[in-house]
Amino acid sequence: MRKFLYGTLGAAALFLVTAAHPAPALADFKICNSSGEKVSVALAYHDADSGNWISRGWWNLADGECKTPLGGNLKNKYYYLYGDGDQHVWKGSNSFCVDNNEAFTLNEADTTCNYDFENFFEIDTGDASEYTYTFQ
Repeated sequence: MRKFLYGTLGAAALFLVTAAHPAPALADFKICNSSGEKVSVALAYHDADSGNWISRGWWNLADGECKTPLGGNLKNKYYYLYGDGDQHVWKGSNSFCVDNNEAFTLNEADTTCNYDFENFFEIDTGDASEYTYTFQ
């Protein structure tokens, strides 16, 4: 009986502590895949802290899968994606550097490139603090 009482009191105390200090809500940039094929995704964005354009990749998404390349509140209105699928390529007119052979994070990705330039498409997130893009 004593273990039950201590367990109940401990659970009640834990509930009160977590209720008084809720975890902050997370806002992210998420990518999902409902294209029916595997898609490898690269992301580019302007980093205001450094003043540079950054490109990062690869996130490999199976059909029906989602991943979060950027955590936290969105800092930009525009982000850029490039998707290379088994049967399709999702691209646009914004050129950024990528390493087509392995995972990468590249600074000055709009001008300096020792790898390959790919054409990314623009995502306008408006004033959202979180955003999900789905490859279809």
